[in-house]
Amino acid sequence: MYTWPDISIDRLRTERRERLTSLMREQGLSHLVLTGFDHIRYASDYRTQIIAEAFDWFAAVVDADGVIELFVPWADEDVKQPDADLPWIRAIHPIPSWAPAVGHPVYWTTHVAQALTGASRVGHELIDPQVLDGLRAASPTTGFVPVGHLLYELRIEKTVEEIALLDAASKVNARAAEAALHTAAPGLADFDVLAAAMASAQRDGAEFLSHSLCNHRRGSGTWFGQGTTLREGDAYFFDIGLYGAHGYASDIARTGFVGEPPKAVADAYRTLITAHHIGEEAAKPGVRASEVDAAVNTYLESRGLPRTPYAMGHGVGLRACELPTIYRSHLVDRDFVLRENSVISLEPETGVRVGDQFVLLKVEDNYHVRADGLRRLSDAGYGLGLT
Repeated sequence: MYTWPDISIDRLRTERRERLTSLMREQGLSHLVLTGFDHIRYASDYRTQIIAEAFDWFAAVVDADGVIELFVPWADEDVKQPDADLPWIRAIHPIPSWAPAVGHPVYWTTHVAQALTGASRVGHELIDPQVLDGLRAASPTTGFVPVGHLLYELRIEKTVEEIALLDAASKVNARAAEAALHTAAPGLADFDVLAAAMASAQRDGAEFLSHSLCNHRRGSGTWFGQGTTLREGDAYFFDIGLYGAHGYASDIARTGFVGEPPKAVADAYRTLITAHHIGEEAAKPGVRASEVDAAVNTYLESRGLPRTPYAMGHGVGLRACELPTIYRSHLVDRDFVLRENSVISLEPETGVRVGDQFVLLKVEDNYHVRADGLRRLSDAGYGLGLT
């Protein structure tokens, strides 16, 4: 079991709630209706994520004083002050169990609207449009405005406690990656590699695995383990996301080798790691995200290798993938400027053809963006003697 950091949970909760109430004041909001698991966690520190499908199973109504009413599928009656440790949660209310909100829009509309009695201007993010239309009809004098983009913007810069938790989640994910790399052997399956990572993460106390992917002998654009058998000389990559203590995430990818890879594969992989380090050097506060993307991909293409066919990286927080988006400027609404005290991933990919097979290579790490550059949080090795 990993020893998670002993942070100041009171300070974590207070700073997040102060940021949220400040945003509400700036936007003239009397209430928020939150349905995303990450926004609910940020506002209330109440964990709602139970399975990957649970993104539309919950709602939180937050008033201007930070008092919250929660709607959850594991209760069949109202419960006042359900958690003494979270006194701002005034009540939890039942909603239809284990079902998407849109499956029961009348129930959702009726009960959430009751918690919005007296609301004048309500911010919302991921709520289903049919439920939102019902709320508007039930509260004709209330204004409803989308604020999801502002909520994600609010969360880009992390507090001291958040960085400590993200650091810890990255360490746990790195331990899982090392377990996976050490497990791979001829005759085992790609699923065995992922199972080793999952076992390590669960033993270390991870809350939830967001993704568990493995590409082995299947070329670009394929992500999922399929039970293929590892052979001597094979390369494979895995990409694993997990949520650690208090819901803070990590996202890591590693390429592994079964024995010695062909020289062309080893050379391409060394080039990828060099490109990864070039990205690390480029990523500093004040630098545009597209500059980091360009630094990595320009180097890969200069060495005759394919560029990364997706975003070079992203923010990490209460979601494994959040803002900022580190990508080419023409493929995003906004070319983000990197900020001090954000936490990001960098995840370059390339590949090389060996005979009739295209071998895919990938690496991903998480970083704390500091004034002087990046501090790597995910400390798993790269293999082939590389650092």
